[in-house]
Amino acid sequence: MAGPKKRHNPPPVTQQNHLSLLQYSGPLPPSKELAQYDLISPGAATAIIGMAVAQSEHRRNLEQKVIDTEIRNSTLGMIFGFIIGITAIVAGTACILKNHEIGGSIIGGAGLTSLVSVFVYGARVRSKERESRIASNKPK
Repeated sequence: MAGPKKRHNPPPVTQQNHLSLLQYSGPLPPSKELAQYDLISPGAATAIIGMAVAQSEHRRNLEQKVIDTEIRNSTLGMIFGFIIGITAIVAGTACILKNHEIGGSIIGGAGLTSLVSVFVYGARVRSKERESRIASNKPK
């Protein structure tokens, strides 16, 4: 009988995995990557920078439009609120002068109350906005 056969074991297989992650924030990639884009496609870096500049200008224009619209809406709201409140007070006074004291008092009182409440509400909102701006600007 022949002796036991020797088994030939192959060397163990090793596998290496390499994972890399490149992350950046902002509208433009790092300068090394821009240079690589330019190597692949001449003028690509200039185009990428141009797109970033255009996008930035577009964003600023939109933000300015939003600010302008909010200012206009706020001003119109104050004007129309004032007109409505004064109209109610004048109508209440006219009712009182026409011997409708109860109705005139209710209408005039509602107008005066609405003016005061809008003023107080606006003051509170502005105060909260200032507090939140101050809180957001504090170092962490």
